[in-house]
Amino acid sequence: MAGRRLRIALAAALLVTAVGVPAVATEPAAQSAGPLGWSAQPAPFRLSFSDGGRPLLAQAPADVTGPGGRMAYTLTDGSTHRLTDLRRAERGPDGTTYTVATDEADRTAVVTVRATPRGLRVQWRFEPEAGVAQVHEAFTGTQAEHFLGGGANFLYTDLRGRVLLNKAHFTGAGPLPNCNKSGAPSPFFLSNHGYGVFPETDVIGRIAFPGAVDDPPHCSTEPPPCPVRLGMPDRTQLCFKTGRLDYEIYAGSPGQVVRAYSARAGLPTLPPVRQFALTHWRDTVEDQATVIDDVDQLRRRGIPQATEWIDNPWETSTKLPGEGQNSRYACNGTLTFDPVQFPDPKKMVADLRARGVELGIWISPHVRPSAADRPCPPADYPPGSFIRTGRDNPLELDLTNPATRAHFEAKLEKLFSLGITMVKGDRGEEFELEHATFAGGTGVELMNTNPVRYARSTADVLRRVHGANHTMLWRGGYTGLPSIVNGHWGGDPRASFEGLRLSVRRGLNSWLTGHPVWGTDTGGFNGGGPGAPSPTLFTRWTQFSAVSPVFEVGGAGRNATPWRYDDATVERFRRNVLLHYALFPYLYGLAQHSSRTGEPIVRPMGYDYPADERAWTADQHMMVGPDLLAVPVTADRGESDAAAGVPTPVDVYLPAGRWVDLHSGAVVDGGRHLVRPSTVDEFPLYLRAGAAIGFNQRIPGVWEREWELNDLDRADRSGWTYAPGGGVTTSVSPTGGRFFAYDRGGTVTMTVSGAPAQTQVMVATPRVPKQVLIDGRPVPKAPGPLARESAGWTTVPAPFGGVLLKLSPRAGTSAVTLTFA
Repeated sequence: MAGRRLRIALAAALLVTAVGVPAVATEPAAQSAGPLGWSAQPAPFRLSFSDGGRPLLAQAPADVTGPGGRMAYTLTDGSTHRLTDLRRAERGPDGTTYTVATDEADRTAVVTVRATPRGLRVQWRFEPEAGVAQVHEAFTGTQAEHFLGGGANFLYTDLRGRVLLNKAHFTGAGPLPNCNKSGAPSPFFLSNHGYGVFPETDVIGRIAFPGAVDDPPHCSTEPPPCPVRLGMPDRTQLCFKTGRLDYEIYAGSPGQVVRAYSARAGLPTLPPVRQFALTHWRDTVEDQATVIDDVDQLRRRGIPQATEWIDNPWETSTKLPGEGQNSRYACNGTLTFDPVQFPDPKKMVADLRARGVELGIWISPHVRPSAADRPCPPADYPPGSFIRTGRDNPLELDLTNPATRAHFEAKLEKLFSLGITMVKGDRGEEFELEHATFAGGTGVELMNTNPVRYARSTADVLRRVHGANHTMLWRGGYTGLPSIVNGHWGGDPRASFEGLRLSVRRGLNSWLTGHPVWGTDTGGFNGGGPGAPSPTLFTRWTQFSAVSPVFEVGGAGRNATPWRYDDATVERFRRNVLLHYALFPYLYGLAQHSSRTGEPIVRPMGYDYPADERAWTADQHMMVGPDLLAVPVTADRGESDAAAGVPTPVDVYLPAGRWVDLHSGAVVDGGRHLVRPSTVDEFPLYLRAGAAIGFNQRIPGVWEREWELNDLDRADRSGWTYAPGGGVTTSVSPTGGRFFAYDRGGTVTMTVSGAPAQTQVMVATPRVPKQVLIDGRPVPKAPGPLARESAGWTTVPAPFGGVLLKLSPRAGTSAVTLTFA
């Protein structure tokens, strides 16, 4: 009788699953449109996922075994297998565990689906797991979908029809053909169809999106790791070199999906204010005096700066006078200043701080013993300190070894105690480590997280020595890195327009595995021919850096000493640095938002406009937050146009709505493409009508005391730029308080609250008001400089012009009414 009751109960359970009654989660996914649920088809076993009853995503049909198949696997002997039919289902309070047969008689799979505060979590394991070398998963998808994610690759932003290598192996943004690899990969992706998937794994693998037919070279003599099947239009394929797989599924808009992902992967850290100021460096520094002189060169030209970093080589060296800085006798790994090159590091720190500048340093996890005839000083690491790769030079530290990590951190602590508050973290993802052996495991398991361990050790020491008062720019990365470092840089791009184009894409993709606060080597690192970067390329790159969260300049070319360009180029550089400083309140506010949510600061247009097909083709367009659209001028013809003295035509796509061209002042209707000519003095930069952003314009004659050179944020002064767009506008600035505006029928009313004593508002409009009321008092247009007035207004021509209001808020509040009609 008991056996009969058991059989009836099992049959009933299978029937419930077979007819598709979903096992609905007990709590809704955070920030989703509705509760996520799932159903399980028993034979063959297949999961489908829904959002509020709407079909969301499903595992692909059971028509493929091995690569391209769902819930399939490959054994160490090369044979492929898959899960077959459901054997048993056990319900729990927040999910269900399924025992599923495979096409091997002696192996089963245990699949668990459960609800989390973020979405749904799927886990599958094999019993036994031994002998399973690769797992394959496949989700339904279409060639009409668009995808974002995959980490900091520079080949594309929309992943539709692409294959991504999930392997942290650095490649510079160099000439085509480019390598299909990234030093900061990620397996996370989202679809414009309202979902995201986070394969929570550190192992090496690949992801192929629907319709992928092109698999670019991965720049290795070995075949691509973990096979995928090309030419499959109906599925997204996962392949990872492991015997188990966990993944999470999220639902909602791109922003909602990223919030859910970040709640699991880790929220980004918020950097200090000075991360948003200018940083300068050069590839090689002759001596200590050069470091100080470089800062003075910028100061003399009115170019503000907060950090100077010393790049490699700087460590104790065996080179002789007259030998190149990067000669075969340069050393790495001592983490000690060369006494000839830098005789007094503490004085160097003090001299820079007297100028308002912090000192940074280049580091790496490599130990380079140099040539046999002049060996470097011993690094004194304990036995077993290096990853076993079969190579002897350079040696890479194995930070999975606790003794090695402790020794490395002790060296860093001694170095940082000299007053060094910034680190450029290079390498860590420099070499092929898939077949290496670590103290903690295999290269397949640990290669991707190698740069993360290196970053964690460095960040831990910086916090011990300097608390939160430190900055970092990291190159390599993987899942979770943004929660450790507070800045990222797209290292070593080619000094060419192609290098600039690729850097724009890499920047747009860097927020996942680098940090939302990112920048690139302005002008490129090297290459590009003699004299590179040219004045035109350098200028166009400074425009890109002006709207990027990080503005760092330096390299191995002319950009290492930008003051040596012609006067016009230096002045354009200065203006673009000041534009970056003006944008500080907006950028820093976006960084604060990112630290709370994980949402990117700068993102592809498809992130904000996922339903707009034309937005997905604009891979050189940058949405800086939701309200600012920048289009860097990256076309090769920019060089010849500048030489001929003609503007470069730039193809711009403006999403629906109205946009204000901040350089020309024109108000433009969106929802269309337009060709916008751009001289070297400006570039396409649009503010969404109806938006207000923190914007600290340094307009002469407004304040009795002008802005100081290195002012980035001030407790007593801040600014706004507002583009009337009809209706209500609200905004918050970390330096300017709250902004409210109501635009209706030719009248605009504005209120600032929580504002500093010196507040300016630029109303970005070509119209001149007939009447202006400031705190209820009619105020005529100022007849001269506003510095003579306690409060007043005037008009300012383009660029960045409009109606300029100078306010002196009482108790932090001031109200303005502009009447145009």
